[in-house]
Amino acid sequence: MMQAAINYGRVLYELSISKTAIEETALVLDTVPELNRALSSPVIAKSSKYRVIERVFPKEMRTFLKVVADRRDMDIVGDIFEAWRGFTAEQEGVLQASLYYVTKPEEEQLKEIKAMLCRKYDKKTVELRLIEDPGLIGGFIIRVGDVETDWSLKGRLRQLEQNIMRR
Repeated sequence: MMQAAINYGRVLYELSISKTAIEETALVLDTVPELNRALSSPVIAKSSKYRVIERVFPKEMRTFLKVVADRRDMDIVGDIFEAWRGFTAEQEGVLQASLYYVTKPEEEQLKEIKAMLCRKYDKKTVELRLIEDPGLIGGFIIRVGDVETDWSLKGRLRQLEQNIMRR
């Protein structure tokens, strides 16, 4: 994620705009990609972009979106919302993590993984995003921020290859 998206996400969090307005805006931009392209386009006049923003988006979000559009950063708006979600979760004591797997874990395994992450990171709850990745061959990878724990067969084979190459 780009630093600009992180900065915008933090500003969006600090503006104390309602979660509903932000999620509604994110949904509109995800659902109608043509709208995002129009707001990103350097060919479309600023006044036209402002009219669209005024008509389509919640009142609380309009000024923020105008600034993002003026600075030609609408192409990173998805990352901005993701950064905002991260700041929100952090303030609420929720750890955001991703679990990459080949075979989807059972509910009991997910509970154990979440409990382990809560203990390790001293958090109340864990929001675990499940992502299927057949390229792992087997096992799983847990990613929390920029920390990755690799228990996949692909990762183990890579480690073995590196050990052999060092000899």
